[in-house]
Amino acid sequence: MKIETDNLLARYFGGNASDKDMLELEQWISLTPENQLEFDKMTSLYEKMGGLDATMPDINTETAKEKFKAYISAQKNKQPKPTIEIRRNPFYKTRLFQAASITLFFMLSFSVWKIYLSDREIVLAARQDVKQEILNDQTQVDLSKNSKITYSSGYSKNNKIIKLEGEANFKVGHKGTGKLQVVANETFIEDIGTVFAVTAYPDSNYISVKVREGQVHFYTKENKGLIINSSETGVYNKQTKTFKVLAQKLDKQVAGSMHVDFQAMVLKDAIDIISNAYKVNIKLADKSINNRKITVNFDGEDVNVVLQIIAQTLDLDLQKVDNAYLLSTKKNKN
Repeated sequence: MKIETDNLLARYFGGNASDKDMLELEQWISLTPENQLEFDKMTSLYEKMGGLDATMPDINTETAKEKFKAYISAQKNKQPKPTIEIRRNPFYKTRLFQAASITLFFMLSFSVWKIYLSDREIVLAARQDVKQEILNDQTQVDLSKNSKITYSSGYSKNNKIIKLEGEANFKVGHKGTGKLQVVANETFIEDIGTVFAVTAYPDSNYISVKVREGQVHFYTKENKGLIINSSETGVYNKQTKTFKVLAQKLDKQVAGSMHVDFQAMVLKDAIDIISNAYKVNIKLADKSINNRKITVNFDGEDVNVVLQIIAQTLDLDLQKVDNAYLLSTKKNKN
């Protein structure tokens, strides 16, 4: 590309092209397909960098194409080759274009580095196996099956926000900046202590937080929520938008026994809470019983008693198979 044309393009992309410059630019584009291709590439580059002014005049590409066709037709009837006059631009114009090229290079480099260094979303998912991850602030996350957490690549530098779907245990580290905040659906769990577990499956109407050590603040934007202390479990009802504390009774002989008040709670959600509290595997054999509602009070009973009461209340069969409890619809006995 000749230096004169380079200066012409520099004036155009710099927004300083005169009417004469625009005419010369159209003529240059019409000379060869290579010129048109080069102009299109430079235009695309400047658009991506945000360097083109919305008021910048458009090149009449249709006129350029017609001129190019006329030029090709004329060349077929010409015998001698046209004399090419080489002009040398003044030194300051060459330096001006070089400076513009260097500026363009640094603008592009800055844009690329800005994108690379910006915060990115990191996703950790557990499908069939439990996963453990230690984050930058030394927080240990034990992620249950079919669960995932999402956090920023700037975690512990800019914030300590973790989005959770499913179930996870958090043993909080205290390096970095800010307090750990777990976002589960519409709720927020802010660490005031050290060890807690969150259950927040998208298809469940309840979100539960069990604190093993320390305290957490469990709340939403509209509800200031509650403070959950060590050995307590807090439950949030998505439908009623209310919080409730289920106090864990740390009975030495009946570890995991609890006091709870289920009021018209869907069976599937009640089983999730009981499984988490007692650390047992409870299965519902039939999907048809998932949404049955139960209203019942427990006050420190053993898990076997709890499940027997639920089975009797909802007229279900209770069995223990391979270290798991199984609730199913009763079969008709004839």
